[in-house]
Amino acid sequence: MPTERAMTPASPRASLPLGDRVVRVLSLAYRARRAALLEGPTGIGKSDVVRETAARLGVELAVLDLSLLEPPDLVGLPVIDAGRTRYATPAVLPEKGAGILLLEELNRAERYIQQPALQLLTARALHEYRLPEGWVCFAAINPQDGSYQVTPLDPALAARFLHLSVRADRGAWLSWAHGARVHPAVVALVQAHDRALDDVPPRTWVYVSELLATLSPDEARDEALLRDALGGYLPGAWTETLLARRELADAGVGLDVSALLVRGEASARAVASLTDAARAGRTDLFDELSHRLAPLLSGPEAGVLAASGKLELDALDALFAKLPGDHRERLQRAVADNPTLLPLVTPKPRDLLQNFANSRADAAVTALAREPARHHRLGLVVRALAAHLDDPSRRSDVRKSTPARVALGHLLARMAEGGPSPWALELVEVLKRAGITPVRPA
Repeated sequence: MPTERAMTPASPRASLPLGDRVVRVLSLAYRARRAALLEGPTGIGKSDVVRETAARLGVELAVLDLSLLEPPDLVGLPVIDAGRTRYATPAVLPEKGAGILLLEELNRAERYIQQPALQLLTARALHEYRLPEGWVCFAAINPQDGSYQVTPLDPALAARFLHLSVRADRGAWLSWAHGARVHPAVVALVQAHDRALDDVPPRTWVYVSELLATLSPDEARDEALLRDALGGYLPGAWTETLLARRELADAGVGLDVSALLVRGEASARAVASLTDAARAGRTDLFDELSHRLAPLLSGPEAGVLAASGKLELDALDALFAKLPGDHRERLQRAVADNPTLLPLVTPKPRDLLQNFANSRADAAVTALAREPARHHRLGLVVRALAAHLDDPSRRSDVRKSTPARVALGHLLARMAEGGPSPWALELVEVLKRAGITPVRPA
């Protein structure tokens, strides 16, 4: 007999941030040939994450908006064949190959569409039609929380799905937005306000970006026009917040900022244009570039970009070498203070705490200390070491270990080889907080 505890209704599912985590789960569902159900508010990118999943798997994607269909569009029209009724397969249903069939608006469709759609999702068949082996059905629905006019799914059928509750993820969206060339004013606003995607769906911000991209220089300065147009998409408070962004006037950086983050021909051209700008005395360009890059490098999207290979420290080294000192230091501080970039750190904390003197890690730190354009890497080394020592057991072990404290003494000496170093001073503060006394080299 089920226990009373087992019969208690399950607690609400925790929502997953749309992005790589959801793509990985959906990829697993596809390989297992299991139907997946994405539940989340409208306009947050449910269809986009399925599209990304199909792209990564290298399979096709077919999308059906069930709210626009009539029964024959899905079930097929009846035909008489040898005195028996059969149903002609609708052209929208796949007959070969491999892919994902995404059924949108499942719980906003009428019952007469919802029932055959659920049959297709769960049984992979409709009358004589069979979904090809290489295809899997996914569906997208809106929450049943009173915010939408939806038709609740039958609990017995809903239980057959891999059910994912999803939400917009600011870091993942900003990472995508930089590559998709969303208008700088929209990107800057979302970077600056944690609730931007909670109050206004990501899709709406894209619509706003497309509107802004069509502005002429004179229109961009016409606040009355902007207020009227933006008010068609945004609540009044967000309209005013966007109007206050300096990026609306667009200082005309003339650079693809996202290209500066990865090595390649586009990055090399962008860095070369900075050299030309420096020769021409274009300080406005450096001001604008710094203004746009600092929030990106300090925000959650930086980690998403790094994880997907769209942000590389080597590219930042080349960029920072061309920037004036004040701009370089501002951006290097943004990198060093961003915990989402710690996976990029080399050498790792364990390499700093054992046999450091005359090791490869020693040579690497010495080289970094002598190159100002790479000092952000030293900052990340310090941040990673601080995070490592946050574990009380590790901190205790280092306190008791003379070799580890000797290694830290050598590390401090190396970090100061290029001259006075703020990162060396920060390392001293980290060790003080941890109660660790380094042993200075003789």
